[in-house]
Amino acid sequence: MGIKEKTDTELAILLTLNDEAAFSELYVRYKDKLYYFCLHLLKSKEEANDIVQEIFIRIWESRNFINPDLSFSSFLYTMARNRILNYFRDIDIDEKVKEILATQKVTEEEAIDSKIIYTEYQVILQNAISQLPPQRRKIFNMSRIESMSHKEIAAELGISVNTVQEHISEALKFIKAYFSKHADMSISLLLAAFILYK
Repeated sequence: MGIKEKTDTELAILLTLNDEAAFSELYVRYKDKLYYFCLHLLKSKEEANDIVQEIFIRIWESRNFINPDLSFSSFLYTMARNRILNYFRDIDIDEKVKEILATQKVTEEEAIDSKIIYTEYQVILQNAISQLPPQRRKIFNMSRIESMSHKEIAAELGISVNTVQEHISEALKFIKAYFSKHADMSISLLLAAFILYK
């Protein structure tokens, strides 16, 4: 079976194994759909293209954290929606527009738009983070919540960048395992987007 005949799930499995051909096929398969989705919301070709490129770069960089059991298309659209929300937040757009965007449904299978699901996700995530060892929890929050770089964290805590990376990697492994026991697929999609977009 050629690479083009493989399912998204099969390609996602290969992607987690660092297969560049699988990544390229997923890119070709979804880049245009994702672009027009972003363009519809952003009304800017340049911004839409930038976000699509950024999403696929993030996916490649974090390929080992991807869960092949989740819908890859829903994963992509969830990432795009979160990134667009961040974009509007960054330019301080009118609150009403942000509210409309936040409640707009993504017309893809298993799209995540329920406030109840998001609330449950937040509860489970905070429970998982609270169970991390104190130092690891602090480093994880500095990285994912405060958006500090590994270098900044290392400098502030007086530790090496490698140590920071190890703590974050172990924290993510624990949180993923915690979600697998306490969350359904929709909430797990939100976790995947959180990992890539924080």
